[in-house]
Amino acid sequence: MSVSAITVQDAKALLDAGDAIMVDVREQDEWNNARIPGTLFAPLSQMPQAWDTLDLPQDKTVIVQCKSGGRSGRVCEFVGPTTKDGQPVLNLTGGIMAWTEAGYPVIQG
Repeated sequence: MSVSAITVQDAKALLDAGDAIMVDVREQDEWNNARIPGTLFAPLSQMPQAWDTLDLPQDKTVIVQCKSGGRSGRVCEFVGPTTKDGQPVLNLTGGIMAWTEAGYPVIQG
């Protein structure tokens, strides 16, 4: 199954417009060190239960994010191109590393 991807620039635009929600699938220690503001937390090691507990708005695109795009890509493969409620699911190309390199805000600690 192919995974749909989104650049950090397009993701930021969707988030700023209120048209998307981001899910961070890194692990707790990574989340504690740095995270993108407003992201939901669902660690890969706790899938699929962590995904099932998320309260995802039905009118928003779901962007899945990790450190560089690998783990989030696996989650996107698992979830599929859309959630069970029909929201599009996109993998953030380059993850939080690309987000940081683009100069976008990150909460430290």
